[in-house]
Amino acid sequence: MSKSSFFAIISDIHANIDALEAVLADIEQWPCRGILCLGDIVGYGPDPAACVQRVMDTCAVSVFGNHEAMLFLADQFHMDDLQPSIGEPIRLAAEQLSQEQMKWLRDLPISADLDPMMLSHAALNDIGSFHYVDDEDSAKAHFAVQTAFASFQGHTHVPLIWEEKQDGRITCFNAPDKPVQLDAVDRYAINVGSVGQPRDADPRASYALYDYERRLILHRRVKYDIARAQARFKKSNLPARNARRLAKGQ
Repeated sequence: MSKSSFFAIISDIHANIDALEAVLADIEQWPCRGILCLGDIVGYGPDPAACVQRVMDTCAVSVFGNHEAMLFLADQFHMDDLQPSIGEPIRLAAEQLSQEQMKWLRDLPISADLDPMMLSHAALNDIGSFHYVDDEDSAKAHFAVQTAFASFQGHTHVPLIWEEKQDGRITCFNAPDKPVQLDAVDRYAINVGSVGQPRDADPRASYALYDYERRLILHRRVKYDIARAQARFKKSNLPARNARRLAKGQ
């Protein structure tokens, strides 16, 4: 990859500081221009404040995720109506985050246009509703409002590459462990997977490197100390399921 034209793109950290630190250490091996974050820094995990601060300190551009939305809209619904695995970590984030961190999160954009890239946490269509891009119909709706060559999302926690051909056909393929050359005449929606809670049966943290000049995408998987992370979850008295799923990648 070029030494001056690629970015590291991370998403869905979900307050898992062990996974985030491992990914940031892996990124240091690459002379990238900067790190971009696609949201859901908080939620599910025990260290929202530490994760928010690391993203504030290291990421050039960040966007707003649905768990950030839940944090700021908590007064509009009953937290007890949420599943404990979701509601309790949101409560923890509200307790942990400083005023400065809360302001930084609140001021994040919901999307960013960095032509030839677009960044969002979820689908670009009806963007405030945080729709998944997880089948052909949802990909078609997403591409209908995508104006750049490539867009990047998280939200599903599953690394994938969606391709829209010139004739409108849409295909999807799993992210391989080697660079993928993107076709200049097509368009792409790329899911970078999740740093803190992968859901593709691979417990390793996931992120992506994108060389926008050469149109190369590389998904990276990074091992981290899952047992140590699970101990943090337990110490914070979060639901046991939140810790268990880390080892299963689900």
